[in-house]
Amino acid sequence: MINREILEKIKLWLGKEKILIIKGARQVGKTYLLKEIKEILEANNKKVVYLFADDIDNKPILKSLATLELYLGQYFNFPNEYIYLMIDEFQVLDEAGLLLKNIFDKYKDKIQLIVSGSSALEINKNSEYLTGRAIHFNISRVDFKEYFNFSENVNIKRYEFNNFKELEVFYEIFKSKLELNLGTYLSYGGYPEVLTTQGIVEKEEVLKSIIKTYIDKDIINQLNIENVTGFNNLIKILVGQIGQLVNSNELSNTANISINTLKKYLEILVGTYIIDLVTPYFKNIRSEISKMPKVYILDIGIRNYLLRSFNLGINESGGVMENFVYNTLLAQYDKEYIHFYRTNSGAEIDFVIEDKNNKLILCEVKYRNKVSVPVLVKNFEKRYNNVSKKLIITKDILKKDGEVYFIPVTLLSFVKF
Repeated sequence: MINREILEKIKLWLGKEKILIIKGARQVGKTYLLKEIKEILEANNKKVVYLFADDIDNKPILKSLATLELYLGQYFNFPNEYIYLMIDEFQVLDEAGLLLKNIFDKYKDKIQLIVSGSSALEINKNSEYLTGRAIHFNISRVDFKEYFNFSENVNIKRYEFNNFKELEVFYEIFKSKLELNLGTYLSYGGYPEVLTTQGIVEKEEVLKSIIKTYIDKDIINQLNIENVTGFNNLIKILVGQIGQLVNSNELSNTANISINTLKKYLEILVGTYIIDLVTPYFKNIRSEISKMPKVYILDIGIRNYLLRSFNLGINESGGVMENFVYNTLLAQYDKEYIHFYRTNSGAEIDFVIEDKNNKLILCEVKYRNKVSVPVLVKNFEKRYNNVSKKLIITKDILKKDGEVYFIPVTLLSFVKF
């Protein structure tokens, strides 16, 4: 299987008095990750209980704190032994947040809860009970670095900017393999099962099955989508304009749905990890919220399946590469810290990232043979005096020009920033 970077972050919190919540889309590897953690704990002689919340046999066990206490006492010598309790897809439980709170408040020195969930909408409904009690981990689809390491059977770590010479050597050695693997990754996206399946036809069938199950069963049926045609139209429109501004009036007219319905469906698509809406960068938060966001899809394979556009390859340009860059940035920064910058005249900087030191990283995608530093980047730096790094994402140019780093798109996943 593909090794996930997030596992190391989760391991740091094992045995601590915190609920660990692993969030992400269906089929991105949450269950596999839980089982990896289970194996690690059991190898260290820890007692682990795994319950799938959507299993009909487990629902009576998880009905209340009392029924859970009875079950753990009968089968796992509880409370005489410390238990790591894993609840997969916990958000399907009635009053899930309240149950977790009650378990934690009574037994935080006897039980560590490690739970997973596929719907940010449902998880957020329960968050009021978990404030101060939980640590959240977002597991995305497999990123390109993780896939490359799996595909080439290597273990390449991220390079610091001050190790630029090492990055140059790595690129010189692996350039052709990076481009070949990125072509596959851009065609089929980051679902683990798709990437580990052999054969083009087989990959497309697995992707089709995942998407149809996820959209038709998990989203349309469970979240009570009334206008299925309008919802499906909206998804296709959005994946066809990735990297572009979301104009609510135009979208509602094109998808033939009301503004209120559009807002609801966009919230659902964001909450179920299909798309992200990226806000513009402003020092004034009110301006940031009121301006039109840009849309990105969280798995490029979904876009390719819905548009019947596979085999994109390394020469794909425009919105697809910009979308790939956005998803790559998410591996290191939460989406709340990733913005774009747009002037009144329409000139843009693709990404403005707020780092942990309240400094700004400017990232511009210039996927072409000849590149230069855009004037807007220079003007932005004059206006905002807290820019720490400037990145130009290129087709295959790797160089450092003063304080500007030119990074090939194939290398971005391997750079720590």
